[in-house]
Amino acid sequence: MRPPDRSDFVDLNRTRLRVWEWGDQSAPPVICVHGAHDHGRMWDGLAPRLADELGYRVIAPDLRGHGDSGALSSGHVWVAIALDLGVLAKWAGPPVRFVSHSFGAGMSMYAASVWPELVSWIVNLDGLGHGGDSPEDWDIAEDAARSFASVERALTRPPRRYASLEDMVHRRAEVNVRLPRHWVEHLVEHGAVEDEGGFRWKADPLFRTGFPGDWDPSYIDAEHELLERPLLVLTGAEDDTWSDHAPEEVAKRVAAFRDARHEAVAGAGHYVHIEQPDAVLDAIRRFVAEVGR
Repeated sequence: MRPPDRSDFVDLNRTRLRVWEWGDQSAPPVICVHGAHDHGRMWDGLAPRLADELGYRVIAPDLRGHGDSGALSSGHVWVAIALDLGVLAKWAGPPVRFVSHSFGAGMSMYAASVWPELVSWIVNLDGLGHGGDSPEDWDIAEDAARSFASVERALTRPPRRYASLEDMVHRRAEVNVRLPRHWVEHLVEHGAVEDEGGFRWKADPLFRTGFPGDWDPSYIDAEHELLERPLLVLTGAEDDTWSDHAPEEVAKRVAAFRDARHEAVAGAGHYVHIEQPDAVLDAIRRFVAEVGR
């Protein structure tokens, strides 16, 4: 891990984003986008290597509602964050490249679909979307009631507080069982804040309230078909992945894109770039050689 070379705040889209940077500011920009409940410092391992070994200016934002960035302003999380990335791409100097994890990969592909002129290519790290239920299994009234209830809980209940950072490390390690201990400690260190005699996660509780309709597989497939830019999908070959898709489902989703290729990374689960950074960097290097910088 190497701390960022620079950090700053960027005011855009009616919020303020913390951005972390590595590399020469005149180099072609890569935006590294973290996943749900994480923050930009999760790239302290891969980002400096993208800068030093591949020659990019790497920008890793804390997405709104995460890290040191502004809180969520509405329930339209999916649209607001994708718009943030589009505006951030303009700020960085297009065309940009996206290297994105999990939820962040979905956001990057969304932004690239809407503003293809701002993006050269995308690397998707285990972010092909959740399986979800088929539309015929939905009950709209029940779904709305659950959504309202979850928002009410997020807005009215105090955040969960932990007695110590070690307690938070223990909790995070229970969830992400494949992450090395020093990485769990690192993610907690930069993802927690002291609060009223204890500690709480920086992530906005509203982020846990969900995105109605976004898990519909037909909706996701239609969104994926809009993406024009070259895409590299890297998924972990181990069981600990976000989506838990069978290989045939992964192949189906990758096939929905116009210009995509997929590699399964041995010895990796959900955090592909943290568990197997050498393999991920090599895959990106081959991808860039194929599609251009």
